[in-house]
Order: sequence, then C-alpha cells, then structure tokens
Amino acid sequence: MAVTQEASLDSKFKDFTIIQAEYKRVGSHGIRADIMIPKTVSPGKRPVIIRFHGGFLGEKTYKFQLFGDSLFGDWFSRWLIELSERQSAIIISANYRLLPESTGLEILDDFDDFWSWIHSSDLANILASQSNSLELDLSRIIATGESAGGLPSIHLALSHPDEIRAVLVTYPMLDLGSPFFASPKNTPGGLAQGSAVTERIQNIKCDDVVSTAVAPERMSLMTLVLLEGKFAELYTRGSENSPNRDLLFPIDRLKKEDKLPRGGVVILHGAGDDVVPVEGSENFIKKAKEVMKDKQGGDKLVLTVQPGGHGFDVLASLDDQWLSQALQAAVETWLE
Repeated sequence: MAVTQEASLDSKFKDFTIIQAEYKRVGSHGIRADIMIPKTVSPGKRPVIIRFHGGFLGEKTYKFQLFGDSLFGDWFSRWLIELSERQSAIIISANYRLLPESTGLEILDDFDDFWSWIHSSDLANILASQSNSLELDLSRIIATGESAGGLPSIHLALSHPDEIRAVLVTYPMLDLGSPFFASPKNTPGGLAQGSAVTERIQNIKCDDVVSTAVAPERMSLMTLVLLEGKFAELYTRGSENSPNRDLLFPIDRLKKEDKLPRGGVVILHGAGDDVVPVEGSENFIKKAKEVMKDKQGGDKLVLTVQPGGHGFDVLASLDDQWLSQALQAAVETWLE
C-alpha cells in the first residue's frame, strides 16, 4: 500500500508530493522507499534519481549504516533538490536495513531488491495512479548518495553499468578495507572498559530488523562503534565463507568489473573530512582509472575536493561554479 505524505516533514520538501511505499518485507518488517515528485512536474516519462541516505551523529558527525532515514531533511543536499526540480526528475529515496541488527551482505540484498522494485509493476502502478499519470524513464537513471549512502550507489552502478547513466556521490564510504574502519580511536578520556558494542551484538535476536532510526539512543551506539573500531567487524559479520564477500568492498570489486556507467562517477569530498577520510575517495578513483582505462566510463571519473568536513555540500547550489563544473558531464549524459 502506498501513502501520500504531507511535505511538511521538512521545509526542504515543500515543493514535492511524497508517496511512501514498502519495497520489500523482511519477516513482518516493511522497508520503505519515498517517491518524491516535484509539484511542477509534467505528465509522461520523467528522469529518475535514486538516492540513498547516510547516517549521523551530532557535532562531530560519524556517518555509518547504523542510523538514518530517507526523509531526514538535514542530510538532503540543496543541490540535489534543485537538480530534481530543474529537470522534472523523480527522486526515489530508499531506506535499508541497518547495522548491527543486520549484516553487510543482508544490506546489499536490500539494495538489489530495491533495484528490482523500481522496475516493477507495483511502482509503475503507484505512479500511474497519480492525477498527472507519471511514468519513470528507466533509461535515464542517475544514482546518488552521501556517506554510507555512497556505497549502494556504487554497488548498483557496478552491477548495472548499462542501466545507470552516471553516479554522483558525496564523501562516500568506499575504502571499507581501510584500517580506519577497523582500528580503535584514541580519545582524550580513553575508551570505557569492556565493549558495549560486543554486548549489543550478543543481544541481537534473529528477527531484529531496523531500517529507520533517528532516536538519540542510537547515537551513543554509533559513537562506540567508531571509537572501538568495530565497524568493519559488524559490516563483514557472517561473510567469511560467502561467495559474495567481495561485493562488500567496492575498490576490490573494481578489479573484477569491465565497465562503469557511461556518464562515469563523480565524487565530492571535503578536504577536512575526519569522518570518512578523503583518502578513501582518492583510492577509489585511482583504482578506477587504472582498471577502467579505455573502458566504458573510465574517461569520466571526477573527484572534486573542496574545503570543509563531512556534509560540506548540504547548502551548496547547482549554481555554484565548482559544483556545476563537477556535475556537468554526468548530468548531460543522464539526460541524453
């Protein structure tokens, strides 16, 4: 069942009609996608932006797949909303299962099921029921995501390089084999004795599923995951003997793929990001240029590093010169 949500959720969404629908169920738990339609959109086929949220923690933001929601306005960049409105494009913004209740491989399953759903008759019927009878132009898809949300965008682009036109991601978590995600952090007060994260994992029940979380109690868990260096452990849990383990690591996966979306990959990253270090984006682009040389999309790899930290682009506009230049080739290919 689809439900139309009032756009008063956040003032950023005031010019959108928002339809909420479940794209899959895990046991009795439904996982939601938000269909965001500009109110000025004209009938007919419209370009598609698929978008995945990151996570959040306070002033020193630690963005991982433990926290977040598709419609949390603070994380929705101004430029992405402008892109949708100016191109009359439909945004489909997805939730997905979160760590630590779920594993990295289970979360990848959500991304794949979401991809199947956007091509399904269920979604087509939801859009056709609107007063202006809309249809997705599935030949013009661009994938976006911030922080942890950069991972599914890249995952789907590598899985469907001929169906996704281009990828635009910001400060994405791509170098997941880096020691940064597996090493305890030094703090002035040191770490508490014992591990609250380990205890939390031990108390997870087999039917525990979380796919949206913005409550304050989730923040302390995320802090501990980072400080104790537990993210890599949580993310890879249960994958040791899986033939799909390599899918968890985008940089390693590049070595096994033979193409990218023809509009390429654009990464925006803050030079002072101490949450997801810019070196991860640099490593991804370096490897992509190496293995995708003379292959589709290999000539359209862009890394733009700007002053600022995690979330530096939230108030940026498409009219900002640095941003319009970075996105130009990818957006043109998307709209061809």
